[in-house]
Amino acid sequence: MPSQTFYNLSEEKKKRLIAGAMKEFSCKSLNDASISNIVKNSKISRGSFYQYFEDKKDLYFYLIGKFRYNYRQLMFKCFEEEEGDFFKGYKAFGEKYIKLIMKSEKFGFFENMYMHMNYQINQEARVDFNHADQKKLPEGKRILDVVDKSHLKVESDEEIIDILRYILSMLNDTIMEGFWKELAISDTQELFVKRLEWITYGVKKIEEKEALK
Repeated sequence: MPSQTFYNLSEEKKKRLIAGAMKEFSCKSLNDASISNIVKNSKISRGSFYQYFEDKKDLYFYLIGKFRYNYRQLMFKCFEEEEGDFFKGYKAFGEKYIKLIMKSEKFGFFENMYMHMNYQINQEARVDFNHADQKKLPEGKRILDVVDKSHLKVESDEEIIDILRYILSMLNDTIMEGFWKELAISDTQELFVKRLEWITYGVKKIEEKEALK
């Protein structure tokens, strides 16, 4: 995480550093990105950079975190609008999330992030479903609080969180596939919804399910 020195900077300096980092990470993966280019883009010294961040990974995950909070808010809103319905809530969120990522003015950053996604990046990008942040969610509520649990085969909040995280990983995999195959936004959304249906309703035909009862 950034040092307090970074947070003490003027907004203009923070924005300049973030813009410089976004420019570099939009062109290169985390592994290939250069601190030299970041400080050059940001018009700061290399020494100043290390006063703000431990290394380029620290800066990279800070940028991911800034976007993650916005998407947590979006997920909360989608579930709330769909009255907690698990399928409809996640479907609405997934479709909007995909569109926001693939139409973003920061497209290059997200494309590189997803094209080079590994376990650590996936973990950093995931939403904290059990977190209450009054600055982002109304009345300090959690996403968990707006999911209708009455129709889910779960015995605890921890199991719901596991399911939500599992689907988020699937959503990230779908977006990664969309970038890799250069799919249209609508095709990527359709692929996600199909996979969400598999998870929510199963893969067997209805008549086959009835015959097994």
